Amino acid sequence: MRKLLSAALSTILFAIIISWIFHTPRSQQNPNDDFFGFSVLVNVILLYTGPVYFLAGIPISILIEKLVHRNYNYSRLGRYFIQLGLYSFFGVLVSSLSLIVSFSLNFNLSDHLSLSLYGILASTIYFHLLLLLNTVNKNQKKETPKAS
Repeated sequence: MRKLLSAALSTILFAIIISWIFHTPRSQQNPNDDFFGFSVLVNVILLYTGPVYFLAGIPISILIEKLVHRNYNYSRLGRYFIQLGLYSFFGVLVSSLSLIVSFSLNFNLSDHLSLSLYGILASTIYFHLLLLLNTVNKNQKKETPKAS
């Protein structure tokens, strides 16, 4: 359940961040060009990133969890950095696969690098929201008194 919630919240947060980066304020828009409003950008990005988070992100998260917990002899900080590296790696991998799936034969290295950065951003947002939700869940379990 936490993975689903993290994917939903990550999709929304990522769409807002990317829309904020690419949005052109009205004062800077050329009157002869068409520009999307902020809310339109958010909705378009939600449509593209939502399926990626749910169809790729959740299974990859389960895989990372199994890989890291199999070798449980890491310290808490060590586990954090290993997970951060794995989430970043898979973020780059999924963003690279999106270039292949889109059949974009005319992409250059800068396209690949920028998509890789977006993949890292998307995966680290998911990872940190999942950590936050796990922490909240653990704290709720501690505070809930057991019925006798």
